[in-house]
Amino acid sequence: MVEKLEWAPAEPERKKRRLGLWLGIPGGVLAVGATVASLVLVAPGVSAAGADMGWRTSALAAQSISDSLAALEVTVVDDGSDATLTGAELGLSVDAEAVAQQAHDDHPLWNVGSWNTGSLPLDVQIDEETAVAALQSAVPDLFAEPVDAGVAYDGASKTFTAVAATAGRGVDVASLAASISAALTDGGNAITVTPTTREVEADVTTATAETQATSLNTMIAQAGFYIDGEKAVGIDPATVASWLTVEPEGTGFTVTVDRAAIDPVVAPLAESVNRDAVDERVVTDSAGKRLRVIQKGQDGWQLATIDGVADAFAQQLAAGDGVYDLDVAVQESKSIELYRRIDVDKSDGLTRLYENEKLVATYSMAIGKPGTPTDNGNFRVYAQLVKQDMGCVPGFDYCTENVPWVTYFNGDQGLHGTYWHSNFGAGAMMSHGCVNLTISAAEAVYRFAQVGTEVSVHD
Repeated sequence: MVEKLEWAPAEPERKKRRLGLWLGIPGGVLAVGATVASLVLVAPGVSAAGADMGWRTSALAAQSISDSLAALEVTVVDDGSDATLTGAELGLSVDAEAVAQQAHDDHPLWNVGSWNTGSLPLDVQIDEETAVAALQSAVPDLFAEPVDAGVAYDGASKTFTAVAATAGRGVDVASLAASISAALTDGGNAITVTPTTREVEADVTTATAETQATSLNTMIAQAGFYIDGEKAVGIDPATVASWLTVEPEGTGFTVTVDRAAIDPVVAPLAESVNRDAVDERVVTDSAGKRLRVIQKGQDGWQLATIDGVADAFAQQLAAGDGVYDLDVAVQESKSIELYRRIDVDKSDGLTRLYENEKLVATYSMAIGKPGTPTDNGNFRVYAQLVKQDMGCVPGFDYCTENVPWVTYFNGDQGLHGTYWHSNFGAGAMMSHGCVNLTISAAEAVYRFAQVGTEVSVHD
């Protein structure tokens, strides 16, 4: 019998073991995670503002810095007394994001050599208004309020004068910030500082007060009511000063005016201002040249109304302007020319005065002796003297003292008063060449003439 041979079944294929793979995957993930962490986290042992930044991202580190700075306890010491304030109360701040990012850049977790470097330097900023308010409350002895300068009226000198400002005292906030920054660099979340004080200038300085006083003095000196640039009605500076109240405000001064006090000055303005026109009178020669003004002209004024003047003047004074321009109707003056000349007629012994060719006066005279004649010709007055000694010096054979009212027109020949004789009229020849007149006539000629007046001498 033939045995039936059968092949034994094939041995099943052995499955491959994957245990190592499954064990390796978690380890790889962890390794990658550690690598990533080492790239984004700050190394341990690194701090700023008392905040530990180790094992934190830069964002979390920045938040830790801000929180720590706000909670920081700062003890302020002043002459044995002290007060503790928080960073938030002092208005402390720092660019936390920049500090954290710099910490990460300089001290990353992966760089073992940058571990445990301690506290990083900080540039702490202080909000001055917040810090001063907190320190004034907590340590008031560090502060003294400045006193503004003032302006006062001095009755003795009749001027405004400056009252000097007094400087105050306060904390040097910039120095305090530097001290806090330095203390924080040493580490810790509680520090002690001794503030430095500084002089605090008053809002209104002495220089500002001096400028204000000068301005007020100019104003009260000029104060008044003007017409066409002319001060028609002046006001006593002391009176104007009594209307003003000058007080510091901000960095300067404010001026208030007692409006009611101005009314008594404004009420009689019309009586003081209104006037008639006066014509100018000016002496000329034959060519029309002006020789002398014998009467100044002035325009006439008529004030329309005083309504609103006091209010407007008060507003001007408050603004520093004491020149008030009145609204008046103006009557213009005229200029009247007076052509004057002197005629000396030796033939009839008369001196005649003409104004605009109208005879205004005639005076008898005496002329030069035959040996010292009065010269004929057309001349001009060149000098006038109230009194003079004639002769009385070597070379002259006569001396006449105190000759009055002398009007020279030709060398040493002139018209003058005579007290040593009374021979006047046609044919009277008594002088050394001058025209002798009575003393009253000589004075009239002196006042009628002026330098430049034309004198005609003829037979």
